[in-house]
Amino acid sequence: MASSQTILSVIGPCSGCGKTLFVTHLLRHIERLGCLKISPAYDWPEDSGGGQVVGEDFYLENSAHLNRPGKDTAVYLAAGATGVQRLRHRRNGLAAGLAAALKCFPPDIPIVVESSSAVRLTEPVAVVLVVRPPHHKMKATTRDVLHLVTDLLINALDVEDSAAAEAKRLGTEYPVLQPQYAFSADLISEPPPDKMLTRLRALLTRNCANHQPT
Repeated sequence: MASSQTILSVIGPCSGCGKTLFVTHLLRHIERLGCLKISPAYDWPEDSGGGQVVGEDFYLENSAHLNRPGKDTAVYLAAGATGVQRLRHRRNGLAAGLAAALKCFPPDIPIVVESSSAVRLTEPVAVVLVVRPPHHKMKATTRDVLHLVTDLLINALDVEDSAAAEAKRLGTEYPVLQPQYAFSADLISEPPPDKMLTRLRALLTRNCANHQPT
């Protein structure tokens, strides 16, 4: 499934690596971004009440759920996201759910999609892998798309080239990981480097302009 919308994919090896922090920084430094967070469904709404879109194998959370304190989606809204959606899906519901979720966004805004599973179903302008050392495990859905990573961000304070060492170690452990760009930043205390933000801003705005009707 290819989307006509401009998409930036953000992935990570596991929970807690800094994806939410990274996306929040993007929202604060790049205007007019939408955010789509995707995850498997472990529970299921009884009906489509409250504005929820419910399909056979997926559903989109309603605005009340999106704004609950502590949820990543609430953080994205507070950081200035133009629109936010949360897709929950069963094994066979990702493609249909992704299509339904993308339709909820204005067609002329770029969308940050936080999901490893969705990378192959879209044509992202970039795939950003966020890793927080020390790296101990890589979930299968991320491992399967490492060859598509364009940007590696080591989420750590770069003391004595620790970020460079981590990037080298990752490349040794996963030879298919060959990003075009590698950056580092301690996302808790600082945004991604200016060079990274400038690169991603240019990709997102340029592609969005190309997708606007003439």
